[in-house]
Amino acid sequence: MEFDKSFFEDEIRDGFYVSAEMKHAWAAQLEVLNDVDKACKENGIQYFAEWGTLLGAVRHHGFIPWDDDMDICMKRPDFNKFVKNVKNIMPEGYQIYNIESDKDNDNLLARIISGRTIDFSAKYLDKYHGFPYVAGIDIFPLDFIAPDREEDDYLCTVIDIVNTVAKFMRMKDSENEAIEGEDLEKLNSNLLSIEQLCGVRIDREKDIIQQLNILVDQLCSLYTEDETEELTIRAIWQKNKAYKFRNSYYKKAVRIPFENITIPVPFGYDAILKQKYGDYMKLVHTWDSHDYPFFDKQRDIIREKSESGLNEFKDTLEDVITFKEHVAILRGKRKVLKALDNKKKKKNVVFMPFKPEHWDAMDGLWREYKDREDVDVKVVSIPYYYKNYDGTVEQYSTSAEYPDYINVLSEDEYNYEKDDPDEIIIQNPYDGYNVAATIHPRYYVRNLLMHTDKLIYIPYFTTDEIDAQDMRADVSMNSYVTMPGVVYADEVILQSENIRKLYIRKLTGFFGEESRHLWENQLNSNGAQYLVNDNNNPLRYNRIPGKWRNQAVRSDGSYKKIILYYISTNGVLEHKHEMFEKIGRTMDVFKQYKEDIVCLLAFENNMEEVLEGENSELLMDYQCALRKYNEYILGNGELMDAVKACDAFYGEAGAEAQMCRNANKPVMIENVYL
Repeated sequence: MEFDKSFFEDEIRDGFYVSAEMKHAWAAQLEVLNDVDKACKENGIQYFAEWGTLLGAVRHHGFIPWDDDMDICMKRPDFNKFVKNVKNIMPEGYQIYNIESDKDNDNLLARIISGRTIDFSAKYLDKYHGFPYVAGIDIFPLDFIAPDREEDDYLCTVIDIVNTVAKFMRMKDSENEAIEGEDLEKLNSNLLSIEQLCGVRIDREKDIIQQLNILVDQLCSLYTEDETEELTIRAIWQKNKAYKFRNSYYKKAVRIPFENITIPVPFGYDAILKQKYGDYMKLVHTWDSHDYPFFDKQRDIIREKSESGLNEFKDTLEDVITFKEHVAILRGKRKVLKALDNKKKKKNVVFMPFKPEHWDAMDGLWREYKDREDVDVKVVSIPYYYKNYDGTVEQYSTSAEYPDYINVLSEDEYNYEKDDPDEIIIQNPYDGYNVAATIHPRYYVRNLLMHTDKLIYIPYFTTDEIDAQDMRADVSMNSYVTMPGVVYADEVILQSENIRKLYIRKLTGFFGEESRHLWENQLNSNGAQYLVNDNNNPLRYNRIPGKWRNQAVRSDGSYKKIILYYISTNGVLEHKHEMFEKIGRTMDVFKQYKEDIVCLLAFENNMEEVLEGENSELLMDYQCALRKYNEYILGNGELMDAVKACDAFYGEAGAEAQMCRNANKPVMIENVYL
């Protein structure tokens, strides 16, 4: 698989900070999924996105930002076929982790993994995009529920009996206790009962727990799709009889975007997600940090075995204080030299953004300095590089440009060592401690500090306000708080008092409580005043696709409301002709209010391709709609601009609705039957 270098950069998604390290984990899992997808296609095996992967595909067209793993599911026949043939159908190196391959595993799901050990070989790193850890995907079997309630109750009872015996033995095994006396007699009696109930023989000379787990797996798969109308994940069904779905939801798959690929989701994904999560468009963070990220334990192994194994910021409080004392001496000498210079000079302030795309985060502060008569302001573009896993770097290039009203100097046009500016403002906190990218070492914080009287760091990003109990957000803060730009800057400008307190908590946790006074003096919460609310910026109307721009302006120069009306392929497949009747009713309403509203009608990109293979009558309905509403329909590549430019969203739930909601725009999910 190919990924653009930019994919691996730290990013804010839905208000959550996704670290570069997590991006590499995502890429590795996508590589696994891509190989699973090929194997399934070539061998007639159907799989579907499951759990957070399903929700992420529908709501985000990719990973849920605070999720770190991937889940898929297969109906039992496909599951058994895949697990049995893994070695033959998957590329070299893959292994299956399940109850048959691993005696200490009690989970009925399977996990396809890239290997068993951390691997720094060039071959492994090249395939898994610089991610040295074991990556994998959980595969859940979907089993069919007995058509008769009494039959199902009996099956559940038998499974509970087998599970109880297996758990008892596992408990004794984990506590290193021998099973003897009355316990041994009871165990033998229970094993005999299980053999009689299930018509099997349990070999007392082999691993009994593993045999019991395999028996449970076989019991779960007793019924076939033709015999029943509902399916479930049996491990959940044993305790929760509400967890079941219609077979029809999984009759076929619809492929939808997921990061840089497409992934199959169940035909009835909307009903499935509503049953699993209720209002699945509502963002709900996973609060715990248990095993997050999933590779954390593997990372600890490298830390234990090799001091140089991980490129992590490890400065101590003593290091920080010693260096700041050294800087203070240099600044004292400069102060004396400036005092001897009788010429009246303006204050010299230099802004050092590291990418044009992030200028917005500096613009407000730049304007404040620019308006002052006693300040001379410069903007210098500093070199930025992408890192390769082999230690080489590639200089970043972009078609993005800084605003026309800024005179941006190149590194060749400005030398901060000679200029010794009064203040330097930076955006990049990482120096060399980011796994995806770096700036030139010349612009590392320690070097800049020795040539200025004040170094200010203002983050290039803003997150949602973080709840102090949100442990996954807390873990992600390790990637941007305990970094040189924050630790060594004279001043750090943060978005709110809440975020400031969390920074202080993170820094004192890293350096010790005795460091608190440093951070309380260094960090402020004044950043909000420099943030621009894009929704109130008239320039956003420039993002409207060209043919719509004139329609959006009234004769008096004011702007009409822009409504993005979005129709998904799944919505058409689920609601069929009723969907196109709903579109007709809705468009009639928009036409009535055309003096005040501009409607941008968007159909999902893959609709024609899917309908050609699924339903010729629906394809005709779609093509008719294209002709009838041609003047309202967005063209290819215009949807993202419409998301940014619109005032509100109406239509099908999905990633487009979520993007509008993230931008604090009103979102209404349509009811086809109203």
